Amino acid sequence: MVPALCVREPLTNVLRPRNFAMLLFGRNLQRFVPGALSFFSQYGSTTRSEPMGERHELAGTLLDQAGRLVVLLDSLATTLYDKEDPAQPSVLKYPPRALREAAINALVHRNYQMVDPLRITAFSDRVEIVSPGALPLGLSLPRLRSGKATPVWRNQALAWFFNRLGYAEAEGQGIQTMLDALRSSGSPPPRFEADEVRVVCTIKAHPRAKKVDRSLRGDS
Repeated sequence: MVPALCVREPLTNVLRPRNFAMLLFGRNLQRFVPGALSFFSQYGSTTRSEPMGERHELAGTLLDQAGRLVVLLDSLATTLYDKEDPAQPSVLKYPPRALREAAINALVHRNYQMVDPLRITAFSDRVEIVSPGALPLGLSLPRLRSGKATPVWRNQALAWFFNRLGYAEAEGQGIQTMLDALRSSGSPPPRFEADEVRVVCTIKAHPRAKKVDRSLRGDS
């Protein structure tokens, strides 16, 4: 059931690892695929103009990067507490499942021929995930936004492995899982944008986050 990790060159008969095998298991991956990096940045405001911030540059295999991204993203799923709402006093700022699906989807389906890294930026009110490369051929932005897109893979072998290793939902269900997780938590739906060089997914914080921020600042 596992896709073949290597293939023989037709002229030399030398056994070489396939591209996805290098991305998942290769040593010194960035030497061979310079763009196979993930940057995770965090700011305490709604813009990058904040003088102070935090950035993690994640290298290693895609599996290494996925594991570290999950830890960083889970740290954003803080609890927002409101004693004036007895029906639901505690909610999560972000549902962890939605953040994970968005990040892993970008990691798996980005264009690795581009040298730009995957960029995930956490602001005080949203998380932006910028995946290098255009949408895969056959996938339209309206259908992506609706969650009704027919499964299309740029890197199907990567999707197969990440699904079997428990990092992602069954193939083709990641976007719908994200939409369901946000809807059930009371959060706004994600916003998708795309052009010929990147796909951007923006996940907004739960609406209560604004109220909590005002309360912590002492605003009326």
